[in-house]
Amino acid sequence: MLQLKLNAILPNMTKTLQIEVDPSLCASQERIISGELVYKELQQIQADIDPSSSPIRAELTFGKVGKFVVLTGRISANLVLQCAACLELVDLPVDINVKLAIINDEARIGLITDDYEPYLYEGERLLISDVVEAEVVLVIPAIARHDICPIELPKTSTSKGFTLETEKNKNPFEVLEKLKSN
Repeated sequence: MLQLKLNAILPNMTKTLQIEVDPSLCASQERIISGELVYKELQQIQADIDPSSSPIRAELTFGKVGKFVVLTGRISANLVLQCAACLELVDLPVDINVKLAIINDEARIGLITDDYEPYLYEGERLLISDVVEAEVVLVIPAIARHDICPIELPKTSTSKGFTLETEKNKNPFEVLEKLKSN
């Protein structure tokens, strides 16, 4: 089993997952890819998470199941999101078990066994960071919230401290009224 050691190739740099690979070649070599994505490298989810989030770590192994290239492994991180209720930061621990069938032909999706989820890519090469981010997108909630917010929130419009800010609507004819009175 061949393990891709990015630190051996790039000794003084972080093991980034911003690499393109040939999935078929990696599967035939049973290649293991491990590394991380830091906030500034994120493309799909950067707007959804806080910069204080930990790097997204992944250890992924290519293999073959029948005629399919498969990618298995783990993705983990501690993401920081903004609570939609109190606007404070909320932690989202991420631990994803990856079992993907890597395909570049949509017609083959129906042939994948139930043990694997399809991952459809275009072209001959696969960008590992795209795969990792696509998996993380699936676990980020549409609306992030604390189980119990750290600050007390108003429950209703009659709660103490609740104020409804309304903009005073201006009469569009007010200017004409001033001209008429002159």
